[in-house]
Amino acid sequence: MRSLTVHLHRWAGLATALFLAVAGLTGTLLAFKNELEATLNPALFSVAPPGGRAEGDMLDPFVLREQLQRLHPEARADHMSFPSAGKSVMFYLMPRTDPSSGQAYPLEHDQIFVNPYSGEVLGQRRWGELFTAGRFNRENIIPFVWRLHEALALPHPWGKLLMGVIALIWTIDCFIGLCLTFPRGRPFLQKWRPAWQIKRGASAYRLNLDVHRAAGLWLWIVLLVFAWSSVMLNLKEIVYQPVMSLAFEFRNERPPRLPEPRWTPALDWRQAHGMAQKALQSLAQQQGFEVEAEDSLWYRPAQGAYMYRARTSLDIRDEGGGTELWIDGDTGQLLKAQQEGRAASGDTLSTWLRFLHTGQVFGITYRIAVGIVGVVVAILSVTGVVIWWVKRMSRKASARRE
Repeated sequence: MRSLTVHLHRWAGLATALFLAVAGLTGTLLAFKNELEATLNPALFSVAPPGGRAEGDMLDPFVLREQLQRLHPEARADHMSFPSAGKSVMFYLMPRTDPSSGQAYPLEHDQIFVNPYSGEVLGQRRWGELFTAGRFNRENIIPFVWRLHEALALPHPWGKLLMGVIALIWTIDCFIGLCLTFPRGRPFLQKWRPAWQIKRGASAYRLNLDVHRAAGLWLWIVLLVFAWSSVMLNLKEIVYQPVMSLAFEFRNERPPRLPEPRWTPALDWRQAHGMAQKALQSLAQQQGFEVEAEDSLWYRPAQGAYMYRARTSLDIRDEGGGTELWIDGDTGQLLKAQQEGRAASGDTLSTWLRFLHTGQVFGITYRIAVGIVGVVVAILSVTGVVIWWVKRMSRKASARRE
């Protein structure tokens, strides 16, 4: 049985080592993605109020969206963020569909950065494309790192599917690796203690083995959380939710899709925003939470609804808005309201797994810890390959002697 377990651990480790090393190192960078984005691209992300303007004296975001829509008639400016002091406003562009052919118009850029004080377009990018026509796009370094981390920069959906399978193997291998550290015979704890330690003055191979085993034991729970949350992020409907549904309740996350997309809603953006604000204030009074800031408004043609996000006292995440309202684009009826702190048990657990994975909770201290875990994952991958290689060379040398 132990021989079988060793073989399973060996081949699971070899199959996932390269992928986990890439995911670990890119994850370390992504723990600080906002800071890195602002450092690499200050002209896109940071703004200062012009002379004579107060810190909070910004232009109407709906005027900015309308201005952007006129500049890009080939696209749909269906997503807008509400401005905050000292930061640019990012607009996402979606391709407009040609009614005659049904084909989407190609977009040169899908993210536009605007100065909320002056309305000036600060820059644009095609998210995640590091090279365009032989040109290196510095503004896409961090988005490309994200693509590597999430899907090895492979086309959708194959990259996410591959990383999901890797995450599933990693999850199972967490338990296999733990079993391999268990000692034979008794007393159990006394014999298990050396597995948690790194011996001083040991040989290079022994040191490599101790680092691999001890790091895996001390961070076992953390590694399992990251492995299983990776399954959730990549194989949610296929693996994660069916398994977790055995013990937890899940509810439908968003309104159902319409038979055909509703491209032009009866309500304009200002009307939908006013109704969403009113609905949120009413919910806040009924349920006893506070609205802290507006985050974004997004029209979703597939549902024929506006999705309004705001930050409230119920939010789990450190930044951004986690309270979500869906407003019917024709009638203004509230279709669905979701709060991070008051969701079904399975949805709440999934939210926590997502934010523990991405470092969006517990402030900078936890994000530093996430960055360290990413490095440890890469170290475990490398040390595991070294252990396999040394043993392989030893077996070959023994065979030659025989």
